[in-house]
Order: sequence, then C-alpha cells, then structure tokens
Amino acid sequence: MRRKERLGPDRLTGMIRGGRVRQRRLPRLFRNKWALTGIVVLLVVVGVAGWTAWLFFSTEKGTQEDISGVGNRDSPKPEGRPELVLLVGSDSRVGLTPEEKIDLGAGDVPGERADTLILAQIDPATEHITMVQFPRDLWVSVGDKKNKINSALESGEDALVQAVEDLTRLDIDRYVQINIAGFKDLVDAIGGVDVCVPEPIEFDPNTGLEIAEPGIVHFSGRKAVRFVRSRHSVEGGDLGRIQNQQKFMAAAIDKITSVDTLLHLSRIQELQGVLKKNITVDQSTGLFDLLRMGQRFRAFNPSQFEAYTAPNLGIGTTANGLSIVVPDMPAMKVMFEALAREESPAEADQVPNIDPDSVSVGVYNGTYKDGAAAAAERALEKAIRTSQGSLDVAEVANAERFNYRETVIVYSKDEPGAAKMAKLVSAAVPGVSLRAGETKSGIDVAVIVGPKPLPTKPVVQIQALPIPKPGAVPEVCRSE
Repeated sequence: MRRKERLGPDRLTGMIRGGRVRQRRLPRLFRNKWALTGIVVLLVVVGVAGWTAWLFFSTEKGTQEDISGVGNRDSPKPEGRPELVLLVGSDSRVGLTPEEKIDLGAGDVPGERADTLILAQIDPATEHITMVQFPRDLWVSVGDKKNKINSALESGEDALVQAVEDLTRLDIDRYVQINIAGFKDLVDAIGGVDVCVPEPIEFDPNTGLEIAEPGIVHFSGRKAVRFVRSRHSVEGGDLGRIQNQQKFMAAAIDKITSVDTLLHLSRIQELQGVLKKNITVDQSTGLFDLLRMGQRFRAFNPSQFEAYTAPNLGIGTTANGLSIVVPDMPAMKVMFEALAREESPAEADQVPNIDPDSVSVGVYNGTYKDGAAAAAERALEKAIRTSQGSLDVAEVANAERFNYRETVIVYSKDEPGAAKMAKLVSAAVPGVSLRAGETKSGIDVAVIVGPKPLPTKPVVQIQALPIPKPGAVPEVCRSE
C-alpha cells in the first residue's frame, strides 16, 4: 500500500508554475479610490434627495384642503394673469400650553377667528402687489345674517371665503392660513430669525414686547409673535406694525431658503411637522407656490406695492350695543371693481388723495335767504365723510355780498395744494364751478352758497397707506 506523498514547497511551487490560478479582481471602477468616493457621495445625495422629495410631497399633501370656492371655476384664469390670494392669520389657541397663552397674550378663547385677514392681488407679469386688509370687526354679511367678518372662520374656511367673495364680488384663487402657535413654532423650527431694529421699543403691556437695545435682534418664536402683533408701543401704530411684519417676513424667508436650513435635515423635518400641523392651503396651492409668493413679498419695491385698509367709517355700535367697524359700502364697491379691472383703487375714485380733515373750509351765504350757509354746512359735512377722515367746516358766515346767482367754490391762490383741496370739496357738489381767488386768512376753500339748495352727494375716497422707501442699513445694524 503506497503512502500518499505530501506536497512540499517545491512541488507546490511547480504546480503553481505549471498551471494557471484564476484570481478574482475588483472591477476597474472600484480600484480607483476617487471614483469609489464619488459613488458613495452620489448614493448619499440620491438618498437625501429621495428622502427630501418624500418629505416635501408628504408635507404638501398634509397642508392642502379642499376649500369650496377657491380656484374651482368652470373657466380657469389664464396663466400669467393676476391672482387673488386670501391670507388668513387664525387666532386658534390649539397647540399652545396654558403658560404660552398667557405669555403670548392670547388668552384662553375657544374656536378660531380670522385675527388677520388680507386679500392680496399678485400680478406675476409686473410683480405688482395690491393688498387690502380687513378690520376684524368689519360688520358684513356672514351667511344669512350680519356679523363681524372675523367670525366667519368659526364655521370653517369655506364660510370665510364665501363671506369675502360676497363682500368683494371677486373670485379667490388661493387660500393660505397659519395660526398663532404655527407662527411661533415655524420661527423656532428654523432656529430663530435676526431682524434689524433701529430704534428702541418701549414696553407694550398688551404683548409684553420690549427692546431696550437697538441693532440686530435675535427673535425666538415667542418673541417674534410679540414683535409682529405689537402696535401700541411702535412708532406709527398699525402702520408701524405692518412695516415690522414686512421686515420680519423678509428675514424669515431668507432664513428658510438659506443653505444652512436646506442642508440641516433635522431642521427640515421639524419644519415639516410645523407646516403639517399649522398651515392650511387650498388644493391647488403647493409648497413651491408658497415659496414663490414669499419671494415676491420679500422683493419689496414701494413703486410696485399698494396697501389699503378696507374702506370703513370707523367704530360704531349695533342696535344691541355691540362695538363694530362700519363699512363704507360705496367706497368698497369702487375699490373691488378696480381690482377686478386690475387697476389701482386709489386712482379709481377720481378724487385727490387728501385727508378731508386737513382742509380748512369756510361756508358763506351769498343770498338773502336765512340759514342757507348753515344748511350747506350740514350737507357738506354729511357728504364728505370717508375712511380718511371727515370734513370739519371752520367758519359759517355771510358773504361780502348777497346777489350770487349760483354757488361758487373759491380756493386760495396763495396756498399750495388749495386747488386739490377744492377738487375734493367739489366732488361732493356736482356741477359747481371752481376758481382761484382770495379767501379769508386760514381758509383754504370757500364755498359761497347761491339761491338754489346745495345739491350734494357722498364722496368716495380710497387712499393707499404710505409705504416707506427702503434705505441703507441703519448704522446701528451694520456689521463691523
């Protein structure tokens, strides 16, 4: 029996030399370490892109709701034409702790109302934006009865859209809503927002806001809510608050679209939760649409921006003593018909943009009829009562003679702007002739009453809010 020979090193070497040994080699692509690194990076990017896309579309779907009347028309608006967007700030306390309600001055009120209600017409071709803000207590038709316009949201988004469309006779194209808690959480989700505050802001007892040191101020969500809601301690009141809201919006959009936010995956995920829980849009409005809208507001150009308050006659009371804001329906009609024609409401009223209470008017009796000037005074003051103010007649007296054959309006030839003042007054007295001349000291416009009763009609006046021009960054906010 033969023993098996063991393979020694020399025999093993011979076998290797005499035959081919098949070796497994890595593909050429993987032998290049730089190519391998590129593939790993590509896979990571694709994975992140896929995750981001899923996050994006799931977030978009979570914010959209089918809102009756929004963009649901038989003949859709042609692409590129101006769109009407209803922007709603809800006072819903959902999501706020009892401590946060106290801290934000929100109170513990059930349900939700439209704390902020703005109709914005955005023209994508010219980048022109016209905004109309509705006072919360505006007394309008809500359903089949009269109520404050902000109360319509208690019956849902459909009811609010219907109330606005009934009032304006316009079709809403897009709907965007955020609540108090959502605004706070949105700011916190992006790590806060830095805003230039050039002047100190005194303590506001209604919101708790106080900024002692001007400059670049970092706003957390809680402080941001106070900042955009405060109006009692900021210069300009409501107008000052609007300006602060514009500045904050621009800074927030910068932060949301920054590389730091877009590459911060946990931050994007947190934003997703905030948007899903606190933002409501109509079915045709996606996140890209929101971004485009925000960018248009951010690219603020005063020459392409008009802001209005819905025409009203100030505070009034209902029969049962409820405090309301009285709508100026003739001016409303002119304003919203102008928007339907894609025109400026301020130019549609055909009267000068002058506050009526800034005009000094004298009414004089130019006839032998007793009481003619007093009657004309009452008629003029009733006719010239607009959202911008009311006419206050400074003097009622006899004219220098009593043989005037017709009523005449005379404006001071020495007073700059008196001609425009006279045109405003004459809008209430159709057919009366105007002329430059001498008036008593301190009187801009003189109305000399003739023998016939003074025929008057209500003046419709729509005046845009003054928009400050952006200037250089204040020195206190410049970086060294």
